[in-house]
Amino acid sequence: MWYSNGKDTDIALWILLTTTALVAFAGAAAADGHTSVTHALSGELGYNSEVDGIGEDGFFWEGNLKTTATAALDNGLTAGAYFEITVSGDDAAAGSSDAGNALVASDFVLSLTSDNASLYFGDTAPAGKKYFSAAGDMEGDSFSTDSDSAVLRGDVSFNGMNGSVSYIIDDAANTAEQLALGLGGSFGAFTFGLGYQEATSYADAEGDFSADEVLGVSVGGTFAGATVTLAYAEETASGETSTGIQVAYPFGPVTATAYHSMEEVSGVDVDDNYGITVAYAQDAIAVTAKFRNEQGRDEWNLEGSYDMGNGATILAGALNENEGADTDFYIGGTYDLGGGASVLAVYADDKDGDQADEIGSGEYDPGMTVSVSFTF
Repeated sequence: MWYSNGKDTDIALWILLTTTALVAFAGAAAADGHTSVTHALSGELGYNSEVDGIGEDGFFWEGNLKTTATAALDNGLTAGAYFEITVSGDDAAAGSSDAGNALVASDFVLSLTSDNASLYFGDTAPAGKKYFSAAGDMEGDSFSTDSDSAVLRGDVSFNGMNGSVSYIIDDAANTAEQLALGLGGSFGAFTFGLGYQEATSYADAEGDFSADEVLGVSVGGTFAGATVTLAYAEETASGETSTGIQVAYPFGPVTATAYHSMEEVSGVDVDDNYGITVAYAQDAIAVTAKFRNEQGRDEWNLEGSYDMGNGATILAGALNENEGADTDFYIGGTYDLGGGASVLAVYADDKDGDQADEIGSGEYDPGMTVSVSFTF
C-alpha cells in the first residue's frame, strides 16, 4: 500500500506551491484584452407552513452570487478564479435578532491551466474519484468526493492519458493530508479509470469525506448502443470489496440503466447491491422510476413532470427510502414569470421525519412551500 510521512508531504506541498507562485508571477503581466469576469446572481423568497428552525414565522430567503474570472497570461497559461457567496435567512435560530444575516463563502477555486497541465486549489474534487466510474451503488467505493478544507490538485494529460494527484489542506493544522491519485484514458473502444486514496487521521465533518484507504478500478465502453461499465472497489479498513457491472441502454424516449454489485467483507459474501432506473422524456412529459436494493433494504421512487405550456409545469412524486410501509410524496407546480423569475408552489409529506428538507429530486421542505425565485 501507499505510505507517506509528514516531511515528504511538506516537501511535495512546498514544491507545488512554489512552482505555482513562480508561474503566476512570471505571467502576472496578463495580456490586455484577455481578461474576462462574469457574475451570476440569484435569489429566493418563500414561506413554509411547517416551521423547523428555518427562521421566524416560516419565512425564508436566500441570495447567491457566483463570480468567474479568467485571464490569459503572457506565458500561455490561463489563470482562473471562481467564488460563490451565499447570504440566507434560514441559518439563524428563530427569534434571533440577526436572522437573515448569515453570510457564507460557500465555494472558491483558484486555478492555473494550460493545454497539458492544470493546478487547482479550493473547493475542487480530490484525485481519487476523478477517473474511477462506479458500477451503481458499491460498498467499497468510499472515495472522498468533498471536504470542509481546501483541496490542492494537479492534473496532467499526455498522448490520450490523464493523471491527477491531490492533497486535502487541513485549515487548522496547516498541513497536507490524504494523498489521492487518479489515472484515466482510453484504448480503442474502451475507457479505463484508476483511483487511490491513502488512509488518514485527519477528521472532516463533510459527509462526502472518507478517512479510509480506498482503491478503485473501472473499465467501460459502448457496444451496439449500450454503455457498459465494469468496476472493482476496495476499502482496506473494513475489508469491503465490491465487483459490479452497470449497463445503460437508450431506446427511443426511454433510457434504462441497471446494475449489480457483488459485495464481500473480509472475504465473506454479504448481500449484493442491485437496482434499475427507467427514465422517459418526450414532448411535455418526463417520468423517472427507480428501484434499488442496498444491503437487503429496498428503496424506490417515482417522479414526473408535465409541461402544460405558457410557462406552467406540474410536478409530482412518491418515494419510499428505508421507511418500511411509509411513503413520502409531493405535488405542486412551477410557473415561469419570464425574465429569469419563477414561482414554486408545492406540498410535501415526510411520513416519519427522516428526510428533513430533501423530499424528492427537488429537495422540498415538508409542508406547504410557496416561493419566488430570480436569476440575473
